[in-house]
Amino acid sequence: MRFLAHYSSSAGNLYEIVSSSAKRLLIDPGVTWKKFQKALSYDLTGIEGCLCGHSHFDHSKSAEKVVEAEIDLFASKQTLDALDLTEHRRSHIIEGKRRFSIGNSFDCFPFSLQHDAEGALGFVIKDKSSDEHLLYVNDTRSIKQRFGIAFSIISICCNYDKEILQAKVDSKDIDPTLAKRLLTSHMNADTTKDYLQRFCNMSKCTEIHLLHTSRNNLDVEKVRAEFEKEFMTTTHIAGGR
Repeated sequence: MRFLAHYSSSAGNLYEIVSSSAKRLLIDPGVTWKKFQKALSYDLTGIEGCLCGHSHFDHSKSAEKVVEAEIDLFASKQTLDALDLTEHRRSHIIEGKRRFSIGNSFDCFPFSLQHDAEGALGFVIKDKSSDEHLLYVNDTRSIKQRFGIAFSIISICCNYDKEILQAKVDSKDIDPTLAKRLLTSHMNADTTKDYLQRFCNMSKCTEIHLLHTSRNNLDVEKVRAEFEKEFMTTTHIAGGR
């Protein structure tokens, strides 16, 4: 199984999972359709579906185009309602803690996240061909769900450093309202690391992908090095283009 972070920022998100049988699953179509197509090399073959974690525009911008392209879209009812796509024949309502299959290649277990969008979900994705598991968690202030699964790939939100953010508030380099929103809707580096240390089975993990990192509020190379040292696992900083 492979995980590709095509875009990962507040400007837009788009992720792709490729199974061991070469089938594809997309997550969070939050860029323009032009960028979406270019990121996928204008090739929509072998795509078994698209997950949308929540309705914010940077995660759902091309959702309507996705269903128009005859790709099945999976999201919570709250997300589909907000996107006005609930009734589309290619839309599928999913619920937290209820497993389902996507095509013949993927099983998915959705779970609730703590974000300022109703119905926000994270996902555990299983490659049916290889029996590998991937954890996908984007915008959230914390994770309540605990797993005993030995993940092969972990892709997880790591948005800011609390000390850097506080210094920017003190120097008036960031609006306090924006800073408070980050505190209540996104995970900081310490929260992300603590979750992996305490609640994730890292025994089979070969890759960590840190998502939605803010290069203005985080020393990304320092954090990447810290995660690699702590977990002895190759760590990638997902970024935009």
